Parts: sequence; C-alpha cells; structure tokens
Amino acid sequence: MKIKINHIFLLFMMALLGFFSCQEEETNIDNPSEQETILANSSLSSLMTMTSSNDGSADDILDGSSCFSVELPVTIVVGDATYVIETLEDLEELETLYNNISNSDVMDFVFPITIIFSDYSEVTIENEDQLTNYITNCNAEENDIIECVDFVYPISFSVFDSAFSLTETVVINNDEELYVFLEDLEDDDNALIVSLNFPVSLEYANGDVVEVNSNQELAEAIELADDDCNEEENNCTEVQISPILQECPWNFTDGNNAYANLQMVFYENGELQITEGDTTSFIGGFYNLSSTDNGLMLTISELTSFQDDLGGEWLIVDCGESSDDNPELTITRGDTTLQLQQDCYEAPSCNQSEVSDYLMSCYIEPTINGYTSPMTYFQFSENNSLFTMYQGDMPYSGTWDISTDDDGVFIVINFDPSLGDYNGFWYLQECNEDELVFNQGDDVLILTCGEENPFECFGNYDLTVCDQDDGNVDGVALFDLNLIFANCTNDDVEYTFYLTLQDAETEVGALPNPFTNSTTPIQTIYSRVSLAGDPSVFEILSHNLIVEDCSNTCSEEEVDTFLTTCIWNAVNYNGSDNLMTWNFDFEANSQNVIIYNNDTTIDATWTTSQSADGVIVEFSNVTGTNIQVVTGQWLVVECQEDHLELHSGDNILVLERGCD
Repeated sequence: MKIKINHIFLLFMMALLGFFSCQEEETNIDNPSEQETILANSSLSSLMTMTSSNDGSADDILDGSSCFSVELPVTIVVGDATYVIETLEDLEELETLYNNISNSDVMDFVFPITIIFSDYSEVTIENEDQLTNYITNCNAEENDIIECVDFVYPISFSVFDSAFSLTETVVINNDEELYVFLEDLEDDDNALIVSLNFPVSLEYANGDVVEVNSNQELAEAIELADDDCNEEENNCTEVQISPILQECPWNFTDGNNAYANLQMVFYENGELQITEGDTTSFIGGFYNLSSTDNGLMLTISELTSFQDDLGGEWLIVDCGESSDDNPELTITRGDTTLQLQQDCYEAPSCNQSEVSDYLMSCYIEPTINGYTSPMTYFQFSENNSLFTMYQGDMPYSGTWDISTDDDGVFIVINFDPSLGDYNGFWYLQECNEDELVFNQGDDVLILTCGEENPFECFGNYDLTVCDQDDGNVDGVALFDLNLIFANCTNDDVEYTFYLTLQDAETEVGALPNPFTNSTTPIQTIYSRVSLAGDPSVFEILSHNLIVEDCSNTCSEEEVDTFLTTCIWNAVNYNGSDNLMTWNFDFEANSQNVIIYNNDTTIDATWTTSQSADGVIVEFSNVTGTNIQVVTGQWLVVECQEDHLELHSGDNILVLERGCD
C-alpha cells in the first residue's frame, strides 16, 4: 500500500508540473514579433482606419454627398407619397422607385435628421438649408476612405502589456468598433502592444473573399483593393447627377471638334436643348436618367437633329471635376465617348445702378475685340440718354440705354452704324474698379475710365423762388439762373440757358440772366454745358423753374416752438443735398444749437428776431467744414411745423424736422 501511495503522489506531482509548464509555454507562444504588432500611426493602422471609416457614398441616392451618410431610419417624401427608409437594402428599392417617377418629383426629408461623417461624429440637421450647406461644402477628396473592401467580422485583437503578458482579447463586430479601437490606440499613452489575430477575411466590392494570415498580407490586400477602386469605381448616382445636369449648360466634345460651339441644356421637366452661341434657335429633344446593373444611364431621345449621332443610351462612366473645378462627365455609347463639361455663367457682382454710375463718371475709352481705336472715347449722358462718340475733335451723337433681364445687366448703343461696330445690345460679363467687360455674341467690348467727366457735377437741377417780389402772388418771379449750378466749379466748363431743346442744340436764342418766367407756376428750360475753349464737347440738361407761394409765414414764437421740437436736418442748400448729413438740435432754454453729423459735433448759437420782412433766424460760431455756410441771418420765407425755407441773399436753406 505504501508503494502505491508513493507512485500516486509522484504521478500527481508530474501532472502538476506539466500543468504549470504548459501555462508558461502558452503565454510565451503568443508573444507577437515586431512584424506582427500594429503600431499607432503606422501604414497598416492607417489602411485599416480608412477601410473602417464610415462610407458616406453608400447612401448617395438619399443625400447626394459622399462626405457623410444619413442615420437610419429616416422618413422621406417623394411627390405625394411618404416612405420610411430603415435599412441599406431599402435604398435599392428607393433607387428603383426613382427610375419610375417623373424628373419633376423631388425627394424631401422629414426633418430633423442626423448625418454621420467618416469619423462617425454626428450632427443634427434641422432644415433643408442646413443640409444644403453641408452638401455644398463637401469635398469628398478630403475624406481618406477605402470603399472597395470590407473586413468580415468578427475579428479580434490580442492586447499585451510591456512585459508581453496577455492582458485581454478585444473582439470587434463592425466598422465603427474597429475605427474607434484604432483611434483609441493612437491616443493611448500606456505601453500596450496590440496584434491582430489571424486568419482574417476581407470581402471585395465584387463579392470575392480573401483570407490573409499576416500583417504584410493584410496590407497588400487592402492596397490592392484601393488601387482597383480608384480605377473602376463609379459612384455617379441619379440624385447626385440630376441637379448638376440642370444647373448650367454643358459643353461637349468627341475629341474631334465635331460639336464645337454647341451646348446641351438639361431642363427639370426632362426636356433637352442643344444650342449654339447666343442664337435663339436650338435642337430639341428629351433626356432621362436611370440606374442599371452597369451603372447610371443617360438616355437622349427624340432629337430634332443629331439623333443618330447623339441619341440613345449613354453610360456615365465618370463624374468628377475638370482642372478648373467645373463638374465634368464622361459618357460612352458603344465605341463613342463624349466629354461633357459644365459651363456656368457667373453673374458680375455689380448691379445696373453701379454700371450706370461708372459709365457717366468719366470719359470712356473703348476696346473692341482687343483693338483700341486712337483718339476715340465715349461720353454717356443721363439727359435724354445721350451717347456721344468722339473721334479726335469730331463728336458723333446717338442714344444709349441700360437695363437688366434674366441674362443680367446690358447696355444698348444706337448711333450711325457706319462709324464703328459699337451698336446693339452688350451684356455685362465682368466688372471691377478698372474696367467693364461686355459681350455681343463673339464680340467683346471693354470700357475703361479715362479722364474724369468735367460734366459730372452738372445735372438736371431745378430752381425754386418765392412769388412775393412785388407783393402780388401771380406765379411770376425773377430767377438767377446761375444758382442752378451754384455748387459746381466753372473752371473747365461754360454754360448757357435756352428756352427749348432745339435752341440748346443749335445754340440759338440764349436766355438773359436774370430771367423772368413766362409760364406759371413751372417752366422748363435747357442748359448747354460745354468744355471751356472747346464747345464741340457738350451735354444738354433740362431744368424746372418753380414759383412758390411763400406767403405762408409764421410768428417768431411759432418759429421758436417749431425749432426746439425734435431734430432738424438740412435737406437742401441751393438745390443740393450736400449738407444733408448735418442735424440741428435747438436747445429750448438757451441760445445753444448742437450741429452734428457722424464725424463732427459743433456747439454753435442761434437767435430769432422779428423784422419787417418776417422772422429772422441767425446762426453764429459755426466752425465746421461746409456747414459754416449757414452762418449769418436767414429770412423765414416758408414756414410749416416740420418744414422751414430760409433765404440769405441768393442762398436758400431748407430745414425739415424729424421726430422719432
């Protein structure tokens, strides 16, 4: 019995030692070599991260953007029907639905929705404008995603500490878990060592499955898939392409200039027009987009011309951008390939008013189709839309106009066609502070500011006087015509006034100055303003002479009450509004008046007094630039509680009250 016990004890001890020996051997066997570990920021780690990133292109039928995907389930409305998309498989049914509906039916989301980016971060979208903003700002090229291969899950990682002792085994069940695990690995500050447990299977986009057994094989398999993806991938979807097609006209070519100057225009209702340049004629037809097993198909039908050449089913084999960032499509039909490039017209930034001001601010030097004619310049005048072309010292007159339509701002020039090629409609293409660029078909007209227009200050100003010179209110008064241009310098110009437009044009019957009107209460006269020493350079303006009944006067007490109520503004000085920025705050209990604008504040004084002619308002200590002209005594000739007209010699000042 004793011998038996010893044998049993010996067998037990041998088994126990064997058990511990196996345990130590199992741990050491799994120690990874340097080639088997996955290091943070390594090439393999980056490849695995790109493969497990969220693929935003998988649901482009929904959002038309590869930068993000829409979190499911999501509710959409197409036409009058509502659909709930719960799985990626539902997207295939949605694509089939899209092939059978009208091009005019638009898909709308029921907001709010959540979008998921390539790093699985999420944003809640509350409305269509927010979604459009994200789609517009999408740059799919910035997303480092490998779309043509997927891991077959589950996969697992062994995690070791710095002593190569196994600490845990991490099981990964989907792309998001893998992405987060790899991101955490890069952010981890401890000394953990990670290795992927092989074998691992990968599935390619064509359905093939490959098994890999090492880090090197895994890297090679992913890189091979990425290369094939870049060569063969076609992510063009109907939702993505349809709005781009309808956005702008498209230039197209077969590489042999067979369709030079032609453009395709795709309309929302399914109509197609092929146009040439600015002509109004076009080739009509229809188009349709549909998804097939081979990819997205563009069908062109019922063309009134070129049906054999351009009609039929075209496979969209590539959709991207050209070197100048314009959308570009490559379509094939049999052995024929067409390259389409979007040609969007970008409207100039300046509006009709800005263009008009530019043209009338100076002498314009024209350049047409690259040729600048020497000693030739234009003058665009506001009055009667007069257009004058000067060649040397010889003026040629015509008319011009400016307007805006669906194609943008345009000018129309009409004068003797034998004198140049400037007549007709010219559409604005570019505008900046140096020049304006117009086109008329293939012709290009560049208008550049030359010398400053000496007539810029001279406009169609009116002149108003009071009908009380002789105490008889009869609508007849004496006008100092020089007051019409009182604010314009006369160094470079001369002007004369006439009773009719014909007299001004022929320089016959100049009016005396001062002038007594013969038509009441308004009479229109004309001025001929010309360059001093060169009367051939001129413009003609019209003016209304207005006689007002100024018998409506107030007492000194009423004037004081009106002035000390609210703020007054100098709306008119001798027919000009150049003092309009100045405000007057008359203090009631002192003789102080605060005169101010956005830049300057002046502490001045004011008083009122009664004279035989009426109430006198006097300003003193007015020291500001321009506004100092109000210094002195002013007779109130027209008085209302919110409007005062003041005269001082030949000067006229109109104040109006504004109460907030």
